[in-house]
Amino acid sequence: MPISTVIFDVDGTLVENTQIIIKLFQDVVSEYLGQNMSDSEVLSLWGPPGDEIFRKIFPDSLFVEAWNKFLNKYRASSPSKGFFSRDELQRLKDHLKFLVIFTGKSRTTYEITIEKLGFADLFHLVMTGNDVERSKPYPDALFQIISILNLNKEEVMFLGDSHLDIIAGKAAGIKTAAALWGSVESEKLLSSNPDYLFSNPNDFLEFILNK
Repeated sequence: MPISTVIFDVDGTLVENTQIIIKLFQDVVSEYLGQNMSDSEVLSLWGPPGDEIFRKIFPDSLFVEAWNKFLNKYRASSPSKGFFSRDELQRLKDHLKFLVIFTGKSRTTYEITIEKLGFADLFHLVMTGNDVERSKPYPDALFQIISILNLNKEEVMFLGDSHLDIIAGKAAGIKTAAALWGSVESEKLLSSNPDYLFSNPNDFLEFILNK
């Protein structure tokens, strides 16, 4: 059965900014808490949106200032070019029934990212980590997307660079695809057994547009 809906993750899938986020997080933690966190320690916190992670890490007295510092740094360093061009995403949108976003990012950081890329008008529906009580690896947002758009699960693919994306997609009963081009934990991604593997964006585009 052909794929009629593609759900994109954002960080590491649409845009190469995972290392940027890790570094900014480390900088803010070091500045406000005097702690040095490794990349793996930062990645172990991922799943909930950034503001929720900050609330867990920082005391109430520092949360607002630290989160705003992170946002300001993120605005200044967020890439303006993604893995896909606007024309390529427009081709996907024209070819598919729905083009959708599900990201664990906060709504604020998502909007910074998507506006910087110039992709804000290309997606039929956007779900962020702030829009559900349980973000990745839970499938709650995917179930909402399926319900809102009245999708046939057999025609839906979730594309992501993290094992959390694959776990969520499998739990929702939809096809899962690994975006190997942006993954910083490729072993975990592969061990989550995605249905499809794509080494670069062109391979993914060819698969969707020509299948």
